Amino acid sequence: MIASSKLWRVTRLACLPLFVFIAAGCAPFTTPVETESAAPPPILGNYSRMNDTARFLAGMSGGGNARLESLRTTPAWQAHAKRMDQLFLYFDRGYLPKISNFRTELGTLTSPGVLFYPFGGPDYLFARGFFPGAQNYVLVGLEGTDSLPDFDVLDDATIQTGLNGLSTSLKSNTGASYFVTKDMRVDLETTAFRGTLPLLLSMVARSGQSIQSVTPVGIDASGALTSRSQGAACPGWHIVAGGKNLYYFKEDLSNDTLSGDKRLFTFVQSLGAPVTFVKSASYLMHHDNFSVIRNFVMNDSLAILQDSSGVPYRLLNSSGLSLSLYGNYTSPLDIFQEYYQADLAAAYRDRSPHPVKSIDFGVGYLRNSANACLILARR
Repeated sequence: MIASSKLWRVTRLACLPLFVFIAAGCAPFTTPVETESAAPPPILGNYSRMNDTARFLAGMSGGGNARLESLRTTPAWQAHAKRMDQLFLYFDRGYLPKISNFRTELGTLTSPGVLFYPFGGPDYLFARGFFPGAQNYVLVGLEGTDSLPDFDVLDDATIQTGLNGLSTSLKSNTGASYFVTKDMRVDLETTAFRGTLPLLLSMVARSGQSIQSVTPVGIDASGALTSRSQGAACPGWHIVAGGKNLYYFKEDLSNDTLSGDKRLFTFVQSLGAPVTFVKSASYLMHHDNFSVIRNFVMNDSLAILQDSSGVPYRLLNSSGLSLSLYGNYTSPLDIFQEYYQADLAAAYRDRSPHPVKSIDFGVGYLRNSANACLILARR
C-alpha cells in the first residue's frame, strides 16, 4: 500500500505508458525578471525583454535582443518554431473551437473573478480555453518553479536541448490535454529550461497576450502574496499578461500539508469566490487523504467544472449543488479501473436525475468524445 502522502506523485507517474501510447542539473545563471514594482519594462524593438523571451521559447518572431535574434536565424530554432506551430495548431483547430462552443453552457461562469485549477500543473491553455474571461488564474501542481537561465551564457547546443525538451513536454498537453509529471522531469528538468516558467511563458505568448511582468512569489502564513524568500511556502510565479493575473504555485495538496496550513485557500479566497476547474487529477480527491482540498472545492466554489477524476460523483450528488452532465461515462482508463463510478454511469445511462448533453471533444484522460465526460456543479 502506497503511503497516502505520496499518492499524488506516484499516481501521476503511472500515466507514463498512456503518454507513450498517445504521443507514439539546475542552471547556475538566472535572468532577472521584471517585477510588478519595477519601472515599465524596456522596449526591445516591438517587444519587452520578457515578451521577446516568451516568444522565442514559443517559436515566434520577436525583436530587440541580439542574442535571441541570432538564435532565430539558426536552422535548429526554425525547426523548433515549426514544431511549436504544429503543436498549437492542433490545439487551436482541434480543441479550441469545440471548447468555445461548449462555453455557452457555462454562461457568465466563463468570466470568474478567480479560476482555481488544483492538480492542473502549468496547464494554462485549457484553463484559458474554458474560462477566457477570468481575471485571476490560480494553477497548482507539483512541477518546479526554477528561474530562466541566462541565454547570453548558454551555448547554442544547450539552448537547443532545452527547446527540444520544452516542445516535447508541450506535446502531451496540446495533444492529450494534460501534463505528465514524470515526463516533464525528463523533458525539462534535465535541461537548462527547468520547471514550469518556460511552459507558462510559451502558452501565454501563443495565446496572443502581452506580458507586463513576471515575479517569483510565495504565500506567507497569513495567506498574502509575498516575494519568494526563505520561509515563504507555496513557491510560485505571478505573471501579469493582457491585464490579467496568472499564478502558479507548487504545493502538495494532500491533507498532510493542508490540514495545518490553509494559506493557499486564504489566498484564493482573497481574490473572490472561485470557480474551480479539475481534470486529469489522478482521482486523488477520491481518497481520504485529500479530503481537505476536496471539501474546499465543494464548499467554497461558486461552481465546479470537472471530469470524472475530480470530486466523486456520489459526493457532488449529495451536496445540494445543481448538476449537469456532458458527454458520456462508461469506464475510466485501465490503470484507473479501481475508480469506476457505477452511480455516475447509471446517471448517464438513465439520463436522470440530471440533464445530459453531448460534447464533441475529449477531455482529460478520456480523449475520445464517445466516452469523455464533464460534470458542471453550480451553487
